[in-house]
Amino acid sequence: MKLSIQQISQSLKKSFNLCKRILIITSIVFFFVGNYHICNYYYPLNTEEHVRLWWILKMDIYALIVALCFILASLERTTNIRINLIEKFITSLGIGLAISNVIDRHFKGTESYVQTDIMIVLCVVLVSFYDFQRLKKLAKTHNGNER
Repeated sequence: MKLSIQQISQSLKKSFNLCKRILIITSIVFFFVGNYHICNYYYPLNTEEHVRLWWILKMDIYALIVALCFILASLERTTNIRINLIEKFITSLGIGLAISNVIDRHFKGTESYVQTDIMIVLCVVLVSFYDFQRLKKLAKTHNGNER
């Protein structure tokens, strides 16, 4: 009985360690994409005090994102191909959304959410998915050559 509990515990720990990087990457993308909405939810921009607190929260979220990036850099990478592919897909989404954010701010402005934003997000998702499929095919080829 004690041995099976230890085996279950080790199995759960191993599964969590595999998914830890995915959880952190997903959190980084979530906080990057959602920071504006999070700030507006807690501090609607209707008073001067809320504007001040809104900016403090926004900077705190960016500090959290940077801290998560450092934590991610310190974690050991897995050799599990499936987990690596998922990490790369989510990372591609995050990078694409960050780049599209810069492009959108400089060329379209930040005042409204327009059709251009929808098209940019759709392009980022499609390119990330294409990259994921390409990497998945390469991983299958690579594994086939090792056998």
